[in-house]
Amino acid sequence: MLNIFYRGLITLVFFSLITSISSSTYAKPNAPVVGEITRTDLQKNTTTKTWFDNNYSNYSPNTKIVNQSASFLSDVSITVFLGTWCHDSQREVPALFKILDTASFDPGNISIIALSVNKDTPSKIEAKSSISRTPTFVFYRSGYEIGRYVEQARNSLEQDILDIVSGVGYLDYYADS
Repeated sequence: MLNIFYRGLITLVFFSLITSISSSTYAKPNAPVVGEITRTDLQKNTTTKTWFDNNYSNYSPNTKIVNQSASFLSDVSITVFLGTWCHDSQREVPALFKILDTASFDPGNISIIALSVNKDTPSKIEAKSSISRTPTFVFYRSGYEIGRYVEQARNSLEQDILDIVSGVGYLDYYADS
């Protein structure tokens, strides 16, 4: 009888230990997304879907400026560095996608890197890009950086994008003028 009691006690302790280890090992449902992701990930992940969809729907781009940008965007690629935990990213990233959709930007020319709250990823993909604020949108032409939008607009997101891709000497919000 005592042997059955000890077996039951050991089983209970074992399952309690497994449960506590499992719950701390796996990502929590509202944990920040980190690493290379896609727009679809932003639109389907329970952590990001609500803010992405709401801010995308509620953003009304200045179509006059977007149309001016469209001709300069055909040979541009963009890397988006964002924090799913960051309110600036939650505001600016959906707006960027709304602008790019309006400009008929090729979605194959955009890559998205979700950063941790320490602004890094396990693979350190962000290291070569010197990211200190989120979001940061890095614009490339022929593989060379032509400019970056950092955290917030100098003028407006549309105007800043136009200034970057048209080559008028844009400096991001935090750059020395």
